[in-house]
Order: sequence, then structure tokens, then C-alpha cells
Amino acid sequence: MMDTNGKYKTLRQSKTHTLFKAVALVSIISVITRVLSFIFKIYLSRAYGAEAVGLYQIGISVFFLFASLSASGLPLVVSRKIAEFNGKNDGEEFSTISSAMLLGLLICLSVILAFFIFPGIFDLLFTDKRVVPIFKIMLPALFSTTIYCIIRGWFWGKKKFLIFGVTELSEEIFRIIFSVLLAGGMFFSMSGANGIAAAFFISDAVSAIMLFALYLVKGGKLVRPRHIKNTLKSSAPITAMRVFGNIIGSLSAVIIPARLVAAGMSTGEATAEYGRVSGMAIPLLLAPLAVIGSIAVVLIPELASDSSNKNYKLLSEKINKSLSASIIISGLFLSLYLPFGKEIGQILYNDAAAGLYLQYASLLMIPIGINQISSTVLNSIGDESKSFINFIAGTVVMIVLIIVLPKYIGIYAVALGTGACYIITGVLNIMLLKKRTGMKLSFLKPIVLVLAFCGPCSFIATQTRDIIALRFTDITATIINMIFAVILYALFIWCFDLADISSIIVAKKEKPAKKPILRRGLTHG
Repeated sequence: MMDTNGKYKTLRQSKTHTLFKAVALVSIISVITRVLSFIFKIYLSRAYGAEAVGLYQIGISVFFLFASLSASGLPLVVSRKIAEFNGKNDGEEFSTISSAMLLGLLICLSVILAFFIFPGIFDLLFTDKRVVPIFKIMLPALFSTTIYCIIRGWFWGKKKFLIFGVTELSEEIFRIIFSVLLAGGMFFSMSGANGIAAAFFISDAVSAIMLFALYLVKGGKLVRPRHIKNTLKSSAPITAMRVFGNIIGSLSAVIIPARLVAAGMSTGEATAEYGRVSGMAIPLLLAPLAVIGSIAVVLIPELASDSSNKNYKLLSEKINKSLSASIIISGLFLSLYLPFGKEIGQILYNDAAAGLYLQYASLLMIPIGINQISSTVLNSIGDESKSFINFIAGTVVMIVLIIVLPKYIGIYAVALGTGACYIITGVLNIMLLKKRTGMKLSFLKPIVLVLAFCGPCSFIATQTRDIIALRFTDITATIINMIFAVILYALFIWCFDLADISSIIVAKKEKPAKKPILRRGLTHG
């Protein structure tokens, strides 16, 4: 009979395999959704022009700022609480989601009433008055967005990751369909930006209705809300962090160009530099989050359950593995951006300066990934307030640096300020996690190995690129060398066994227990 350690190992391998499949599923759906969104943006810009798309983008960015009040902290708290209940108390579970729904809808109602009681808010927010009617079309979607996000939080906590991912994908598909129908003026008298805004509202409402119906079909219901105070207390720090982050992002769009102008650039040059960073380099720097974000999605209900059961040993192990995974994923992109950043900028945007910024800022991806995971963990185990304080500490340093440094290093002040923010926040988060769970810092080993590898890998890839460029075009030579860099990185991961693939493969099929067999002094059980 298999011993206790063997049973525990098999159980843990089976659990690892299940988590791996969940991460893979969410990652695939997330990538498909992002690709569709990217193609959709290209379609909108070509079909309706940059001006219409620009007006819509201004409106939607302000909409999401207000939507974050009700659709950011509440869904995460719902997912955590549902995971903690783990089907043991349906009454508390449904009371929690009802409390979140009531709070969210009251926040939405307050926001909408504020806009119509004080119409001057529109003038304060929008310097271009053409955005106001577009924003008014989208504003009622605050209700559907809130319902949609909170119900998704329930499926999230239940670990129904297929439903969680497919709903986001279906919403993107609905948005594309309704935009084609409405923005082109096929229905009603709307067209252009107004039509795109109407498509957003309709697709959001349809998605919310379908998801709520699915919630009822799966046994969900609304009961008397008895956890309003606790739900509000838990969600407030997360909401504050999201809102504060959005506000800082908006302020940065004003501060950075202004400081560049003060440093001697013309207004046009400063705007172009900021455009290269925000519109070209940063989306590529955040690319690893498509997968790291999927890990975070799967992680929250798992960690909430472990924390509720006070299983700190398993909690620590999962945190370290997740942090290591984020480092390995970021390292893959680092091995490409570090040697080929300039060429990537030239190929994708026909802008070598954007690629050069990408190259220098590529080291940011590791602290960004660590910050994403560590913040998620703290929110999962009920330390939202301390996570918010850590975020504020890092953000204050970032603001100081982007105000002071442009005079000396230009636009690269953004990279340095952002890096300082994520490093400070990440370090504070890890210190808090270590104190809270007693976790070991085994994730530091992958950081050292990845950074030690990427330097020589970058040098080798650069040398081979110059050789291959003698026989091929620049684009072909870059693509060949990027493939070569990926292969080198994969070999590096395999040699140092950083991905721990064996534990996943072994658990694919649980075999019947066998009697111990002795072979040359080794016991096989």
C-alpha cells in the first residue's frame, strides 16, 4: 500500500495539474480576447477615423474611472468570500453576493444622480464638448457593468474558470457585432463615436443579462443582504487603490509632457515622447500580464480557501510557485526585448525610438509581475488595507521622480519612476507576506538565474543577428534571432528545472498503488 507521503505527493500533484489546466484555460481565453480587441481597434480606426475613435476613447476612459467605484473591489471580495465558504454555507454565500449587488447598485445610482444634479461635472471632466453626449450614452452601463462584474466574481469564487473566461470573450464579440451594426448607421440615426458608445452600452447590458440568467440556472439566488458593512469594509481599500491608480494615470498624462516641456522640449516633441511610451512601449511591457493575470485569477479562490483553513504551509508554497512563474514568464519577454527592443519598435510601429525605450525599460517586467501576484495574494487573504498603503508608498515615490528627473534623463524618468514604484510596493508586499504567512523566499533564486541568463543571452543574440543580417533582410534576421532566443531561454528553463514540469506531467493519470520494489538500493513506491 502506498505510504502517507506517497498519497500526499500524488494528491498534491493532482492539485497542481488541476491548477495548471485552469491557468492554461484562462490564459488561452484571455489571449484570444486581447487579440480580438486589438483587431477591433484597428477596424474602428480605419472604418470611422482617428477622431471618432479618439472621442470614444476619452469617454470610455472616464466611464471606467467611475465604474471602478462599484466594479473593482466588490467582485474580488465576492470571489474571496465564496471561496472561503466553499459550498459549506449557501445562505451566507448568497447573502454576501446580495450585499455586494446592493452596494454596487447604490454606488452607480449615486454617481448618475450626481451627474444630473450637478451638470457642471461634465464641463469639468471634458474640455471637448463632443465627448459629453457619448459619455451620457455609456453612463447607464454603470448598472450592467456592476451586475456583470459581481456575478463573475461568484463564478470566480466557485472556480468556474471556463464561464469566467468565456463571458469576457463573449462580451468582446457582442461589442464588435453591435459596433458594426450601430456605428455604421444601419440602425437608428447614430453613427461614428455615438454608435460605438451605443454598441458598448447594448453589449454590456446583453452580457449582464445573460450572465445573471446563467447565475440563476446554476443555483444562484438573491436573498436578504446581511453583510453590507463587512463587504464595504473589505472592498473599500481595493476600490480606493484602483480609483487612485486611474487618477494617477490621468495625472501622469498631464505631468509628464509638462515636465518634458519645462526641460526644453517643444510641446509637439513632449507629446510624441509620451505617446511612444504610453501607446507603444507600455502595452508591450504589460504583455506578460496576459498570462500572469490568469495565474492571479486562479490564485484568489485557492489562497482564500487556504487562508480560511489556516493552511499556511501550503499557502506559502503556492505563493512562491506563483511568484516564480511570474518571473519565468517575464524572463521570456525580457530575453526578447533586451536584445531586440529597438528592432521590435521599428517592425511594429515604424518607430525605433519607442523600441529603444522598450529595450531599456524591459527590466520593469519582473517587478511588475511580482507586484501583480503579491498584491493579489494580500487581497486574497484579507490584507487589502495594508496592500493599499504599500501601493501609496510606491506611488508617492514615482510621482516625485517623474516630476524631478525629466530635466536630467528626459522620458526615461517614466521608466525609472515606474520601476521604483513597483520595486518599493513589491518589497513591502513580500515583507508583509513573510510576516503574515512565514513564507520562505525561494522565488529569489529564479530572479537571480533569469537576470544572470538574460545578459549573456542578449549578447549572443545580438552577435548572431549581425551575422544573419548579412544574408537576410533586417526583419527576417530579427525574427530568426528572436526564435533562437526563445529556444535558448527554453533550454535554460529546462536545464535548471525552473518550471517544475515533471510534477504536472506525473499527475496526468493517477495509477493504482504498487508494492515497493527495491532496485540497487533505491526504493520506488
